[in-house]
Amino acid sequence: MCRELGNGRSGTVYLAYHVELEEYRAVKIVPKSLADYDTFRKEALFLKTLRHPGIPIVYDVEEDTGYSYLIEEYLEGESLYALVKRLGSLSVKAAADLGIQICRIIQFMNSAENPILYLDLQPKNLLVCNGVLRLTDFDHAQYASDAAAFGERYGTIGFAAPEQYTGEPLDCRTDVYAIGALLYFMSRGDAPGSVPEYRNEPEYRMFDRIIRGCMEKEKEARYQSADELQETLQELQNQLKEQAAESRIVVFAGAAAGIGTTHAALGMSHFLTRNGCPALYQEAYDTSAVRTLAKNMGIKTDRTGVYRIGCGSIRPYYGEAVKLPYLYFPVIIKDVGVIRPEEKLPEADFYVLVCGGKWWEIDRTVNAAKILKSRGNVILLFNHMEKKARLKLPKVLSDIHYFFLPFFSNPFREDKAANTCYRDLWNDGTGETRWKRKKLSQRIRRSDAE
Repeated sequence: MCRELGNGRSGTVYLAYHVELEEYRAVKIVPKSLADYDTFRKEALFLKTLRHPGIPIVYDVEEDTGYSYLIEEYLEGESLYALVKRLGSLSVKAAADLGIQICRIIQFMNSAENPILYLDLQPKNLLVCNGVLRLTDFDHAQYASDAAAFGERYGTIGFAAPEQYTGEPLDCRTDVYAIGALLYFMSRGDAPGSVPEYRNEPEYRMFDRIIRGCMEKEKEARYQSADELQETLQELQNQLKEQAAESRIVVFAGAAAGIGTTHAALGMSHFLTRNGCPALYQEAYDTSAVRTLAKNMGIKTDRTGVYRIGCGSIRPYYGEAVKLPYLYFPVIIKDVGVIRPEEKLPEADFYVLVCGGKWWEIDRTVNAAKILKSRGNVILLFNHMEKKARLKLPKVLSDIHYFFLPFFSNPFREDKAANTCYRDLWNDGTGETRWKRKKLSQRIRRSDAE
């Protein structure tokens, strides 16, 4: 036994290590004196008979005079609830992908020789393990033949179908209702109320129509199976793939060493993620900065080679020889370190040059800006410098926009002044107005400063 993983109404779960196989296991220990002991035995029975990639493997059930032990696969991941709360919401693409995985699991259960209804689909009962969804906690699961006779089968408020509170017969459409509630939660960040509201924006219309088709009050008006719902979600995914844009790439480069390029790039990626646009910070040159940071913070990478710090995702430099799993992020912030003329830079939607504006730094700033300008759209981000300073840039750079990054000590924490700078920087680089401006932009053109 290694340590306790958690405890709940039906027992305590421990992390255990199998000495012979050198593998970790999860062991659920339930006292036989527990009033709900029969529920545990039912859960063990369900899990032993189910074999699906989305359902944890049960290796054995043991018991002694006082306890029963359910020995199952140890799953490393983050609950769907924690993931959505960390990111605020998921994109339609990500939510539809996870929805398809949920449908596959539920359809597998519903179409078994002796069909099983799950009856408590909710975000805390789903684990996201490197993009793969796993269903846990079968306390409420019931054979369909029994569920029809048991009357009220309460689930989690906001996710349970109306018939679970009225004593009406339950069937596979009861689980379909909960899948719709999960789709709503993933795309909004909150559980639906008694009357879910739907959005009119074009990119969400079809997705919200699917949610509506799941969560109709009358079972006959819903999708009639998880399989039918999966087909509809797959059609949506196919449309999204046809329309899908590649991740936006933003390259941060430094005019000189020690100018704060890494700090600025980390701050940008966390700002975007906090504001509903998940971004991956990626080291794009040979340095140990991220590994040193992770070592000092006592954190390890996940199986995709990414560190999770706060709400952010950070991938260190691995070199070209290392092949890592593809991870989709709407934005990838690439930190290339100090810019050098001989080095090939990644292609990007726009480049951000972190620089200093003091008189002894101007030459480096100008030379680096010329290099980046030849690659594409470049924006200067002045660090270690007050906004009120008057810059004297040569006319060759007169069309380059620039911003002043205020001092903030921790790039992983929110800073209002830095938020304003990052917002305006993003809007300038992309030509968008992604976040509503509460006050005038702090952007300053060269013509304004002279």
